[in-house]
Parts: sequence; structure tokens; C-alpha cells
Amino acid sequence: MKFNSCLLWLLGTAALAGGCAVEETTSANEDEKMFLEAWIKTHHPEAELAGMGIYILSDTPSGEGKSVTKPCYARVKYTVRNLDGDISNTSDEDIAKQLGTYNKSYYYGPRVWNVADGAISKGLEDMLYGMTEKSSRTAMIPGWFLTYNRYGSEEEYMREVTDNSAQIYDVTIEEVTDDIMQWQVDQIESYLDSNGPSVEPQFTGFYFRVDEAGEGEAEDLHKDTTVFINYTGMRLDGQVFDTTVEKTAIDNDIYDESRTYEPMEVQMSADSTDITLDGNSTIAGFRSILWRMKAMEKATGIFYSAYGYGSSGSGSTIPEYAPLIFRIELVEDPDAEDSGDDGTTGETTGEEA
Repeated sequence: MKFNSCLLWLLGTAALAGGCAVEETTSANEDEKMFLEAWIKTHHPEAELAGMGIYILSDTPSGEGKSVTKPCYARVKYTVRNLDGDISNTSDEDIAKQLGTYNKSYYYGPRVWNVADGAISKGLEDMLYGMTEKSSRTAMIPGWFLTYNRYGSEEEYMREVTDNSAQIYDVTIEEVTDDIMQWQVDQIESYLDSNGPSVEPQFTGFYFRVDEAGEGEAEDLHKDTTVFINYTGMRLDGQVFDTTVEKTAIDNDIYDESRTYEPMEVQMSADSTDITLDGNSTIAGFRSILWRMKAMEKATGIFYSAYGYGSSGSGSTIPEYAPLIFRIELVEDPDAEDSGDDGTTGETTGEEA
């Protein structure tokens, strides 16, 4: 909002000598700040200011467990709503079902938030700071604090961040860790202990197991060989998020009638980084499984997010910092008509990879 002032000065007995124009600029969020203060007084008069200017509406401390400090990683359950109470996002399965947005293949549950400058919005950082494991908090965060940028004062935030609306966050801290990679390794090993047989890691964060012996040696395929595979990808909670096997897709409620379910072509290579799936590059963990496999073999690979989708995840099905499981089967060329000259049958197992 801008305004002009004009001051007229009479100099001695002289007539009007002139005028000057001075332009001052106020924050584009000044009216919004007044509105939010009025909203707080009306709806949450007991709210407390925290951080640089967020409002804590309710707080349920646990009194135990690790505290959220900076930097750290917090596993968080959350729901986001506007000032009218309309929910825009949630990690809660029951709430998603109530809203009619539930999808079985989506991930519901704690999400990993990296509590560090630039990795999380300023408002959420201020909200989480000092919370402990199993504690809950509700906060109203003005829109100017919902930015990954960092400034030195609230006035600077109000001046620089003008496109966001205030949001109310309901948050519960499930777990706090300083080492998200070791946390994932612990999750994988706990999964293996429960689902056996045990598997030794090939290297940190990557586990490989042969489920059904193949033919020849893995090195036999490391010469620009073309092979065909069926695969199934899942999270550690067991939910399948991708598969080439139609029955598996149907059984796990992820069937897509617009997709063709059939073995996919893999171009192998002596360097695992050059392996492609249907002509496209793929994640490192998936390539590392293929690079260890023999012809007609079935194998399972489990790996942490450094070899998967990292700190961003993938869509609604794979959250950030998520270990993944892939079961892969090398099969015969689905386009081969018979077992004649090329020695293939053109048939696949029709079973889950």
C-alpha cells in the first residue's frame, strides 16, 4: 500500500515556493496481519506467539523422548487446513477416507521432515522447534512464514513473501533422529528380521537375495545384452506401488486399465549405471539388482532412499527417505513365437515377480 504526502512551506513573506513528494512503502501483508490478529482474538484468545510470529493454538507435550532441534529429522503426522477449517492435506488415512481422497496405493503415516534452514518452511521450523517425540501441537502460521527462504525479521518476511495464505497445522511428532540414513538401515534390518530369510548387505543401504537360482553367471549379461523382466516394487509396509504383472496390480488395487501389463525390456551393460529400462534410465537400486542377476533368475533387492527417490520421494505413493523393495524375475522374450531358433518360448510365468 502506497501513500503520498505534500508539505507546503511558506518561506518568510514569499509566496508558495513549491512542494515535494515523498513516497513510503508499507508491507503488502499489513492488512492481512491485522486480520489475523483479529481472527486470533476472536477464535483463539489464549493462543501464544512463538518463533518469529506464529501462533500456538494448542500444545500437548509428552515430557519424554528426543527434542526437535536444528538440524534433525522428524517423523511427523500432520493435517493442514485453512482458517475456515477446510482440509487441504493430511497424512492421516482415516481423515483421507472421510474426505473421499483415500487411495490404497498412496502412502499414509508419518512423513520425514528435514528440520534445517531452507529444507522446511520458516513457519514449520518455528512450530516444531522444542517439541519432543509423541508430543502434539496446533499452530496458525501466517502465509509470509510459509517460505523456504530466510530473512532477518518478520517485517522482511511480510515484505518479501506475498503469495501465501495462512494455514493451520495439526502436528504430532512420532520420532526424531539425527541420522536419517542409519534410521533407514535400521528399518530395513527390522523388516528382514521379521520377514526372513536374513540377507547380508552388499554395501551400506543395499541388500540382495536370490529367490530362485538362474542360469550361467551374472557377468554373462554384462555385455550390452537385452533381457526381459517382470518386476514388483513395494514399500516396507508391504504396499505395492508398481508392477508389470496384471494379477499383482489387481490384487493390490493399483490396476490401471490404460496400461499394458507385460515384461519390460532391459538393456544390460558392463557398467550398472548404463542399464536402461525400456530405453529409460532408472534408479540406482533397481539397476544394482539387475546387475547382480543371472539369466532366468528371481531375486529381491532392498535399498534405502539414497539409491531410490531420495529426499523428495515420488508422487503420492513413495514418501521422502523411503526404503524400497523390488522383486525381479528375468523372463523370456514375450515376442518370441516359439522355442525354435532363439531357444525361447515366448511365455511368462504370470506370477508375481
